[in-house]
Amino acid sequence: MSEEGLRDLLGLGYQAVVVCLETPSWKQRVWYGLWVIRCVSLDGKSDRILVTVRRSKDDGDKPRTFRTVNGVFNFLHTLGFRTITIPMEQGGSVAHNLAHHGATLA
Repeated sequence: MSEEGLRDLLGLGYQAVVVCLETPSWKQRVWYGLWVIRCVSLDGKSDRILVTVRRSKDDGDKPRTFRTVNGVFNFLHTLGFRTITIPMEQGGSVAHNLAHHGATLA
């Protein structure tokens, strides 16, 4: 799913779920790790992953990954989230629901 698709689904009540794929480490005043964002319906029946706009005919769509806490934070903030929690252990995940933030999508 594209960023535009993510924005649309968040507006319909879907959650943005941040998933930690690699436990971060602290380097040069920045947390580096590996995170992806999934878009999940409230009933859990629909689950999509944010992908990059680059496509390869051999590999298809590639999940968009974030390498720093700052990257995850900035991305979620641009979507309208004002309270952001980021999992800091591999396998951890945290759901964010835009309805709890009161802001409209930018």
